[in-house]
Amino acid sequence: MQRSFAALSLFAAICLSVQTLANENREMADRVILGAIYTVNDNQPWAEAIALKDGVIVYVGDKSESHRWIGENTEVTTLKNQMVVPGFHDSHAHLLIGVATDTECDLIRLESIAEVKAKLIQCQALSGFGGAQWIIGSGWAPYLWPKSEPNKALLDGLFPDRPVYLSSSFGHSAWVNSKALELTGITASTDPGADGVVVLDPETGEPTGTLHDAAMLLVKNALPEMTEEHRLNSIRAALAMAHKLGVTAVIEPGVDADLLAPLLTLSDQGEFKIRALTSLSTINWQPGVFDDAIFNLLEQRHEWRRPNIGVDSVKIYMDGVIESYTGALLEPYEGSDHDRGPRFYSQEQVNRYFSRFDAMGLQIHVHAIGDAGVRIALNGYEAAQKANGPSDNRHHMTHLQLISEEDVPRFAQYNVGATFQPLWAYYDPAAVELDIPAIGAERTHNMYPIGSVHRSGGRINGASDYFVTDMNPLLAIEVAITRQDPYTNSGEPLNANERVDLATMIKAYTLNGAYTMGLEKQQGSLEVGKLADLVILDNNLFELTPYEISDTVVVETIFAGETVYKSNAN
Repeated sequence: MQRSFAALSLFAAICLSVQTLANENREMADRVILGAIYTVNDNQPWAEAIALKDGVIVYVGDKSESHRWIGENTEVTTLKNQMVVPGFHDSHAHLLIGVATDTECDLIRLESIAEVKAKLIQCQALSGFGGAQWIIGSGWAPYLWPKSEPNKALLDGLFPDRPVYLSSSFGHSAWVNSKALELTGITASTDPGADGVVVLDPETGEPTGTLHDAAMLLVKNALPEMTEEHRLNSIRAALAMAHKLGVTAVIEPGVDADLLAPLLTLSDQGEFKIRALTSLSTINWQPGVFDDAIFNLLEQRHEWRRPNIGVDSVKIYMDGVIESYTGALLEPYEGSDHDRGPRFYSQEQVNRYFSRFDAMGLQIHVHAIGDAGVRIALNGYEAAQKANGPSDNRHHMTHLQLISEEDVPRFAQYNVGATFQPLWAYYDPAAVELDIPAIGAERTHNMYPIGSVHRSGGRINGASDYFVTDMNPLLAIEVAITRQDPYTNSGEPLNANERVDLATMIKAYTLNGAYTMGLEKQQGSLEVGKLADLVILDNNLFELTPYEISDTVVVETIFAGETVYKSNAN
């Protein structure tokens, strides 16, 4: 009996040891990172160690306690003068419609008309799209031409028999040749719609080849469809670019069912390694006005929901852009007593749409450039709140080039996120060559009032509006702090009073972005229980001068615990 009891005791002890070992093994992290961890958590801003297991953060704290998460199979990374931050959010980027492939004419980041012409000559060798062999491309900078209006003559000389469609880097203008105008039937008498412009030559009265806003659709709707494989490869390239820049979440502004299709394919194949909120629109990302058909599109959205793809957002334009004189202003453009730019919708229409969208539980994602466009949208948010009461729909407005001083506090009042593109907030060529002639030096100097909205209690989101400008969050963060050229680190600041600090901008690109996506409980800061989306930078940003921030590079991007980008230099 005693022998049996002893055997049972030994057996129990062995079982307990096995169970204890199993428990310890289950607690071992997949990876532990030691170094400067900036958490964006007010209760614990900094940590010395972070542990990841099964795509989730299981420990954030002191290095001395990290050993209990380190097992035989745990990968341990010790940082040297580096820094961990949450994965970056881009709260307004045309990323998932893809990036230009080698079958398209990519004019992005070209700095002179001579460079553009040289690239167009190279594009003559492209096979083109469809039976007419369309040359399709994007990225030309409007400030290279006076009043942002290139002429069809250059394209006609290079492409006399093939139609050409090239959208600008701003996305609000297209440059086409005579063949494209001929195929689409555009003439001087063509109606471009209330929110569109077919630019006419002042001498001949004929179309110059430049189209603004909704007029772009006259040609765009005639373009041949891209193949599915082309679209998938383009999005794969876009995701790789985002990962290289540390971007793990994005709000994609303006997608319809066709643009969503390849995203869903990649998601269903397990390739969609980014968190995305898609803002739906019947006109996709194209500037312009939609009608009540938007509600038919929105009713289908539940079919498109995926683990990493949100669909409870709608995109709506209030106006165009200042550079093409289609931004809606409270005061006239320079040299005009009456031209304040087109309003895409009446205030009554805006109030009706906003109230209905809000009642449907949708985020209302607004493009507003001019101060009148901003006011019209804010009035719409106010109308929705009066009609439905306060909501948790995380509405936000983007661009915000000009905001009337009296409208600044209304962002906090109505809980509307202010989604700025900080990389625009310096005297760049567009400001000097286009904005000052359009709205004068004083209004140009007061553009992008990031600091004012922040100080008034408004929530600041960081965004790029890629492909309009570089998607690199670190470039944008530097400009928000300096309001100066990040490439030369010099020049007069664009309203130094609107500067904000580093912590504010990191939060804008992380936790605030997560909040706007409705994901702040899952990620956006480095806390136990949140998803392991994080970035390792090659320097500690808080130990640099502001002018060194843009020189910092991403060493590694981690999405749900998986390394999706790693620099070859490390």
